[in-house]
Amino acid sequence: MDVGNKLNALLLVIVAALGCVLAWKIAPLLSTSFSGSRVPPAAASVAPALHAPPGSVLVNVNMVGFDPAMIEAKAGQPLKLAFFRPNAANCADEVVFPDLGIRKELPPGQTTVVDITPPKSGPIAFACGMNMLKGKLIVR
Repeated sequence: MDVGNKLNALLLVIVAALGCVLAWKIAPLLSTSFSGSRVPPAAASVAPALHAPPGSVLVNVNMVGFDPAMIEAKAGQPLKLAFFRPNAANCADEVVFPDLGIRKELPPGQTTVVDITPPKSGPIAFACGMNMLKGKLIVR
């Protein structure tokens, strides 16, 4: 390849890269609804509202795991855990408490309440169905 062809190839790569950056920066400014009005960026990515029953512990299910991942509980006292999975961008299709024999589906955009009464003190592990995202109840 001679110098002229190399310069043309380099110029083509630079123009393509600039085109990508320009499209990335301008595309949000051009987003409009069918009525022609601009759709605010926040409105386009609003997550469903969190709904946790009173007295429950809200557990968010995100890409890195359960939040909070450690939850304190008291032996013999009922505990309501409200798992909220905002979208399907993780493997947490369900939450599993192996030691308690509990398995509940976690549909995206919904809150799933899991009622637990820890029988004794000590840790109780929970995880997603693939055992990749993990959490723990610390029962005292």
